[in-house]
Formats: sequence, structure tokens, C-alpha cells
Amino acid sequence: MQPAPVADLNQAAAEAAVEVLQRHAPQEAEAVAAYVYRLFAALQEGHAFLWLDDDEADTLRKLETIVSDKGNTPLILMGKKLFLGRIWQLEHDVATEIVRLTGAPVSGIDGQAAAEYLQTWFAGKGSEGQRDAAALALLEPFMLISGGPGTGKTTTVAKLLGLLCSGRQALPRIALAAPTGKAAAHMARALHRAVGTFTLPEPIRNHLLQLDGQTVHRLLKLRPPEMMPSFHAEYPLPLDILVVDEASMLDISLLLQLLRAIPTGCRLVLLGDENQLPSVGAGAVLAQLAQTTVLDNDTAAKLAALLPQHGLATADQPPPLAQNIARLQVSHRFGDDSGIGALARAVIKGESGEAWAQFDHFPNELHLNAGSLKQQAERFYGRQADYWRAVDAGDIAAAFEHQTDIMVLAARRYDAEAFNEAYRYCLQRHGRARADMPWFAGQVVMVSRNDYTLDVFNGDIGLIMPDTDKAEETALAAYFPSPEGYRKIALSRLPEHETAFAITVHKSQGSEYREVWLLPPTEEENEPTHGLNKALLYTAITRAREQFVFWGSKTAFQTACSLDEKRRSALREMIGQVMGQTKL
Repeated sequence: MQPAPVADLNQAAAEAAVEVLQRHAPQEAEAVAAYVYRLFAALQEGHAFLWLDDDEADTLRKLETIVSDKGNTPLILMGKKLFLGRIWQLEHDVATEIVRLTGAPVSGIDGQAAAEYLQTWFAGKGSEGQRDAAALALLEPFMLISGGPGTGKTTTVAKLLGLLCSGRQALPRIALAAPTGKAAAHMARALHRAVGTFTLPEPIRNHLLQLDGQTVHRLLKLRPPEMMPSFHAEYPLPLDILVVDEASMLDISLLLQLLRAIPTGCRLVLLGDENQLPSVGAGAVLAQLAQTTVLDNDTAAKLAALLPQHGLATADQPPPLAQNIARLQVSHRFGDDSGIGALARAVIKGESGEAWAQFDHFPNELHLNAGSLKQQAERFYGRQADYWRAVDAGDIAAAFEHQTDIMVLAARRYDAEAFNEAYRYCLQRHGRARADMPWFAGQVVMVSRNDYTLDVFNGDIGLIMPDTDKAEETALAAYFPSPEGYRKIALSRLPEHETAFAITVHKSQGSEYREVWLLPPTEEENEPTHGLNKALLYTAITRAREQFVFWGSKTAFQTACSLDEKRRSALREMIGQVMGQTKL
């Protein structure tokens, strides 16, 4: 049986909510029913609340059995913002947990040694922002370090961890986590590379090199079917420092479970890029937290003692959390002479004409193509020559290496599935796949459901390759990367998955590829962008290291570049309210 479409499930949830309200308060339920349907529709788009006009807000305030501003009714009204009670509670609880962590005392540091390391470890050109971020993170127990690709977020964290480990008799308990297994593995590899770029005492270096990335689900030990975490407020994580990468992918519910499991006094460092796509679930956590760094006078004085030449602004009363944020601006991967960097910057500014012009300015990096699915598939096959040579040689390591040479991305799952189907027909024409066999050597698969027994998770990429333990040439198995190399899983045990020569842009977050293709919109639909918007374009473009190819029209690209679809969230406002309450 095919699962019900998301829209149908959303409609059913709204109907169920209205039915409950009708049993609770029949007359008032009739007055709010239309708002409930609108709220569920907004939630499906990732929004936390609805904006009301004055008359609507005045009408709802009179329905005190169902609507209030106290957090104890099915609907919550904050000014002219209307929330489902559950979503309001989630955002309020996240705000409360963030304030708890930011107010915790931090472990002491060796100020003199830290000051010396900040000078020597961040002496490179363009590393001033990284240096300031690391220095501020020494003083703050909660820190968001944001920045685009190549700005050195992982390098900054590696040096920050080195600073926090220095001069301590017992090395701190550290964990690395990310929303997906792919992002977690990428983070660990990047951190290990960064540790090798500066001088550390051998015990500290070995301590950091032993760190392994894991999913947030695995860190919390979230187990199906209830998905209740083993670690929580009453039984917190045994950690001194937690670093979470790709924080833009965290929805509000998962973030709350994570925050509740962090003990007071544990340092939390979030890494991410607020310009990327927000989470699939509700919320826009990074966008709500990201802001210009401004220090209060006390923190500025402490920072100046460590780093007299820091470039961070100071104010008597900075905005809430403004001194818990650092944004890295200098890209060491995409400089002024980078076509990908120039295109990404123009898209973020919403300058559609300038963005389109970059395809002419950088013809070796940026390309425009057109063609049918069949033509795209044939061209893709030609571009994958190194990958198929590795498959033919049975070289698993080389196959994984070349699988990321080129990746096809789509705005919607439908478009990714259509390309995967066209590419399978292409491979059948070239004798690599058969219509009567579900599997073939070289097939790329993506896990779509966590399997804790097999230690594979939603978003993990695997390759179907010849089974190295069987003599038959036709015997196949699935292989997944692991810290020890590659792990083999029998095809009969492979969890829910899908073919992944093409994937959605959402699924690509936390990865990078030598070349990225962004698929064209589906022509038969009416909307000119078909799901494309500024955040999606930016995310797709910045997955590419060397080349980006857009398979679509100028109209679709420029219209999408101008669509800045911000999610509605009150998290920042609630943090301010909770901080105000805390001060009282």
C-alpha cells in the first residue's frame, strides 16, 4: 500500500483537531475551525504561526475556552500571531532550554595560554573572524558559529576544542553530532583533517582524532516506535562539550529533545549556514538565532583580556543572544575569483540579474544546459566514466570516491525519481541494468529509514557492488562507509531505501560534490519555479566544489532567485521574553 500524500495526512490531522475542539467547546470550535485548517496548512509549509489582522485577533481573544496567551489552551494568541498550542509550547520550551544553557557557568580556562594559542593558531591571512569566534566561544557556554561553505567552521571548532582541552588534568568528554549520518561522517573527517593543521600536544591530538560523528538520533538513543530518547532532562548526556553540525537541518521538535538532554554546564556549539534550506520539519532555528554579534560591556572586557585586537561590536544592552553568535564571512574555498562563490553571493543578495550574469562571467565553472530526461541521462552516463570503471574493477573505495564526482539534485522528490527512472533505462541500454532484476552493480542507494541494528540511518548513501565474499560474478551486496573502511550489508537486510543517482536538494545538505546539476522544473505545471526559491538555489549551488550546471530557463532561475520564502517563527521573540523573565 502506498503511503498517503502529505497533504492528505495534514488535512486529516486538521479534521481530527477540529473534531476534538467540537467535543470540548462546540460553539467556540465552530468559530475557530477555519483558523485551525489554516494553521495546519501553515505548519505543512514549516511556519509556526499565522498572522491575523486586528479584527481577527479581537474576535479570537473573546473565545477564552479555546484561545489564550497563557499556553494552556489549544490555540495561543500572541498579539496578532496565532499558534497551535503544541507548536507554541515547542518554541517556548526551546527558548527556555537555550536560556538555561546560556546562563550556565563555564569551566575555567588558562587565560595566558589561550591568548598565546589564539595568536599562533589563527595567524593565517583571513582567519581573524575564526579567531574572534573561537575566543568568544571560550567565554560562552552556548555558541552558534555560522558561515557559508569554506569559511572555516570546522577549522574554528577544531582549534576551539584544542583550546578547551589545553591545561586540563582530565580531558573533556566531547561528542560530535549532526542531523544525518552523512553530515556526521563528513564533519568527523573534516575535523580530523583540521586537527592536523596546527600544533597540539600529542595527548590532546589523539583525543580529538578519536572523536567520531554520529546522528542526533543515535546520540540521544531515540528508538522506534515511540522515538523516546534514552537521554533527557532526568538522565542527561555524560558530556562536557557537544558540537552539532548542519544545525539548519534541525527541526524544532528534535532540537528540543537535544537541548533537554544537555546538562547545565555542558558547552554547546552549533554550526551551520542560515542561508541554507531550513529543516524538513517545522521551524527555522538557525535563521531565528543568527544575527550580528554584539557584546555587553562585561563580556567585551573579558574578551579583550584574551584578545585585545578583536573586532566585535559592544553595546550597553545588546539584543538577546547577540553575544552567543559569530558569523564567519571570509570563504577560503570560494573567493572573488570563484564562479560558484560569485553566483552564491548574488543569489543570497536576491540580485537575479547579477546572478544570471555569472554564467557568462565564469563559463568554466558555471553552465546552462537544456534537454529531455533521456538526453540528461545519457550525458550524465558519459560524465560518470570514472565511476563505472571503478565499478567494473570491483574497487569499492574508488567507486565511493568517484560517486561524489557529480550529483544530480532536484527541488522535489518527484523530479529526482523521474531522473532515476530515466537513468535506469539509460543503464539498461548500455547493458549495466536489467528490466527483470531490481539490483545491479553500481546502483547508488540512499537509506530512507533509520536501522539501529545495522547502524545505517536516513540519508546514508550506499553502493551496490559485487559481493567480495562470494565466488559468483552475479552476487551483489550493499556497501556503506564506516570508520573501519566499508561495511557490507546483505541485500535481503537492506532497510527502506531508494535509488539515489539523483536526490533532492534537501537530502544533499551536509554533502559536497565536485560537480552539481540542478534539474529543471517540470514543464507541465503552472508555477514557473516549481519549488525553486532562493534558499534552495543557494543550497544546491554551494554543494558544488568545482562546477555547477543549471538545467533550466532564465525565467525559472531569476524568479526563484527573487523568492525569499522566510518561515514564520517566534523563537527569537520568545528567547527575549524568557531572558526577561529570568532576570526578574
